[in-house]
Amino acid sequence: MDEQWRLFAAIELPEPVRERIGQEIERLRRLGWQAKWVSPQGSHLTVKFYGSVPLPALPRLQEALRAELARMSAFSIETAGAGVFPHLARPRVLWLGVDGELEALASLHQRVEGVSLELGFPAEERPFHPHLTLARFRPEDLPSLRGLSRQLERLAALPPLPIPVQALTLYRSELRRTGAVYTVVDRFELEAVR
Repeated sequence: MDEQWRLFAAIELPEPVRERIGQEIERLRRLGWQAKWVSPQGSHLTVKFYGSVPLPALPRLQEALRAELARMSAFSIETAGAGVFPHLARPRVLWLGVDGELEALASLHQRVEGVSLELGFPAEERPFHPHLTLARFRPEDLPSLRGLSRQLERLAALPPLPIPVQALTLYRSELRRTGAVYTVVDRFELEAVR
C-alpha cells in the first residue's frame, strides 16, 4: 500500500499577522474562554484541503500547481473583520476575516480547484470563505464564551494588517496528540508584479 500524506494548500502569513493572532488568543484565554486554540506560528489561510494523497500522485500535483500559478500575478490582502462559523447561537469556529484584492484571491482559489479537479481531486462542496482560524469550540466550551458578540466587535475593529500573496504553499499536516504539525512540502511562486 502506498504511503499517503495529508496535504493542504495555503497562503503563508507574515509575522505581524501571526503575532496578532497570538495576542488575541492570549487575551481571550485570560477572559476564561475555553477552546482548541490554533498555534499562531502554524496559522495560514487555507485555499484547498486535499486530505490523504498517495505519494506517487504528489509530483503531478506539484507540477500542475507550479505551471498554473506561475502565470498569476502576486497580489495583496489584509486582515479585516471577524466572525464565527456557523452562527453566533452555536459557534464552532472563531476567525479573523480578510479584505483587499478579493477577486485575485477568488481567482487563485478557482485556479487551484480547477487544476486539482483535472487531477482527480474532489472539488470543495462548500463555498470558499477565506478566513484565519483562531479557535475551534466544542459544545462544552460554549458556556465559557462570555461576551462573544462584544469580543467579535472588538476583533473586527482591529486595524488591518497587510498579507502579501506572492506564493501558494503546499503543506503536509501530521495529526499528533499535541496538535497538528505542518511541514512545507513545496512553494509555488506567483508572477512578480512589475
